[in-house]
Amino acid sequence: MTRTTIRVFSSDNIDELNEDLWRFLYVKGSELTFGDRSEIKHAREAFFVVQLYGPALIRLYNGEVPKGWLFGGKANLEYNHMIKSSDEIADDDTEGQPYNYRQRAKHKNQFNDARDALKESIETGIQTNRICGVIWWPGDLKLKSPPCWQWWQVRKLDKNNVSLRILFRSHAYDNAEFPNWGAILKAFIDEVVTPAGGVLEELICVSTSAEIEYGNFSMIESLIGWVPEHIRRLMK
Repeated sequence: MTRTTIRVFSSDNIDELNEDLWRFLYVKGSELTFGDRSEIKHAREAFFVVQLYGPALIRLYNGEVPKGWLFGGKANLEYNHMIKSSDEIADDDTEGQPYNYRQRAKHKNQFNDARDALKESIETGIQTNRICGVIWWPGDLKLKSPPCWQWWQVRKLDKNNVSLRILFRSHAYDNAEFPNWGAILKAFIDEVVTPAGGVLEELICVSTSAEIEYGNFSMIESLIGWVPEHIRRLMK
């Protein structure tokens, strides 16, 4: 019987974390065939829960990516552009796509409502679990490229410390997750957490399919080393 491969990670060091994530997926990840009929892709995957805190949050907020990444600052700028609002970028500017994350995250005043609810939670000390938002809309299943980011939650911990939780249905761990995390936490810190009087203590990401594509194995092997297939099978 084949079961989902599940792993939990917790770190304040994005370099060490990235190496651990890559090594696990490369060595112990399950084989994955995904995409669509016009573009079938092959990868290795696992169900990941990743907690980041401390210096890791600072580096991600500043747009850094781990050592060994070939997709550096450019990827981070692209995701910041997709999520963070500015005077130059209208929330409804989808750049030819059927949606953008900025539009979805702020739909029906989700960010403003989250900010106000978090402020009340911090002031009253009530640790509500209701400050949530959704990115996936009904009908998205029919899109050629539906949103990978699905859901978010902000929650008061102790005092004014805040936890940000996010969920991805599909998550590229060879070229996207660190820029994703950096852009998302920057948007929430600047537009929700700090205006509410909070301090972001942690980011927790659930990736139901954390994957590394075969085409990026050379980049991963340059950091963790090459493992022959017959040895990899013994290590699983």
